[in-house]
Amino acid sequence: MTLAWIALDANFGSGSSNPTADIQALAAKYRELPRHIAKKHMKAAMRATIRAGVPILRRNTPPLGTRRGRLKKGEKRRSTGDLRRSVMVRAGVLGRNTDYDQVAFAVLGYGYGWASRKAIWLERGTSHGVRAQRMVEKTLAEFGKPCAATLAAEMAARLEKAAAEIAGGRNIGQSAYRSR
Repeated sequence: MTLAWIALDANFGSGSSNPTADIQALAAKYRELPRHIAKKHMKAAMRATIRAGVPILRRNTPPLGTRRGRLKKGEKRRSTGDLRRSVMVRAGVLGRNTDYDQVAFAVLGYGYGWASRKAIWLERGTSHGVRAQRMVEKTLAEFGKPCAATLAAEMAARLEKAAAEIAGGRNIGQSAYRSR
């Protein structure tokens, strides 16, 4: 189960009065960069923005998951905390590297496998008595508002790093090798 962020609304944010306009202006500057550098730094900005939501999702996740096997006489079942530890961030870029039709994304959610299945049961509930916990909704309500302003700040910081990378002659790309 994942929580994708497309929270770029103009009426929230802490720094600027309109983080959406800031993000659009920064995206236009990213289009001026070479594609491979823009992709790398945009992905890093998205990952850094969403990484701040990991402790919030861990805090909203109930500490469920019990150890299997026999218990000693009188011993109570204890939580392993596996679901909390499986919270992760994944960032990537969709689209080809030939045009600026790429979409950068970052996802906050639970790791693949048993933890993800258990998270779905806890988020939505089951017909067999597991009540819905709404962990992702609580996280989105708490973390969604400052997300756009943080993304604008991260994009600006990464844009400076990209400019320094180009000015330093690092990561010149395949086109420089083809012209030789």
